[in-house]
Amino acid sequence: MSYGFKEFSIEVLKKVNKPLGKMDIWKEGVRLGLDKKLETQGKTPWYSIGAQIYTEIKNKKDKSRFKQVSNRPALFALVSQNFSEATIKNSLVEMDNEGKQEYHYNERSLHPVLVKYLFSNSHFKCLTKTIKHERSTKGKLHQDDWVHPDLIGIYFPYDDFEELTIKTLSILNEKSYKIFSFEMKIEINRATLRKEYFQAVSNSTWANEGYLVAANIAEDDDLLSEMSILNSAFGIGIIKLNIEIPEQSEILFYAKQKNEIDINMLDKLISKNRDVKEIFQCLKDSENLSRIVNENKFDEVLDDEKYKEHLLTKIKNQKQDFC
Repeated sequence: MSYGFKEFSIEVLKKVNKPLGKMDIWKEGVRLGLDKKLETQGKTPWYSIGAQIYTEIKNKKDKSRFKQVSNRPALFALVSQNFSEATIKNSLVEMDNEGKQEYHYNERSLHPVLVKYLFSNSHFKCLTKTIKHERSTKGKLHQDDWVHPDLIGIYFPYDDFEELTIKTLSILNEKSYKIFSFEMKIEINRATLRKEYFQAVSNSTWANEGYLVAANIAEDDDLLSEMSILNSAFGIGIIKLNIEIPEQSEILFYAKQKNEIDINMLDKLISKNRDVKEIFQCLKDSENLSRIVNENKFDEVLDDEKYKEHLLTKIKNQKQDFC
């Protein structure tokens, strides 16, 4: 039987007998000499450990050998292990004392994180495209950051419904697809929330759902309260990205769905920006044929290996390890 990262993680968690993050699983395994049993390691074995554990938890559910006992940061244990809240808190304190991972990134380098999450999440299941503002024709729209979204996502229903169901929806004047708008930020805090939130409001009048997205959102009760008030009043949702495991990103507040959209604004976007024009042409052609056409017009959904490369090259870390 082959000895891979899952077997490695199981043996480490059994021997150490406390909840561990993916980097600590790797460090403890090296300390115990278990890394020598691995058939392959790669450049970022800790990332592979986290991804494989999370995938088993997500896909195997009740049959998973692992469980996650903490979200931020993620701590894992074996299903057979029962740890007290005090033990889990101690593990979190130890992780904090070692220092949390710090990253250098710009907004666009976060786009593949969101794209990977949106494709995997059951609420969205959408293909997503980066809208490059610099590709717009000159004029007021080109200069106005409060008009362009950063990304547009479209949910295509063709793998989820029978063809007859989709055609019936058309007869009943119901749309089988859904259009999403996303405003990307590096950070959201109390000082910037209102400006960033209303930028997302302005950028999403033409979409069924609009979201404000960031990787760094302060864990602040007053900030969350203000987000809740804005969400109730204006309907823009908020997503917190998980850079290391995109599938574990969180919808902090769901967007309110709009059935009627701002056609005039959509028309301006289509006329001024060819990225927008391309994906709505794709939507039109796909709806006519009841299948996705020109899927390559959207951003690539990176597989785990390509995402690891993106993490290393585009989202640069200040330290040499992931905690």
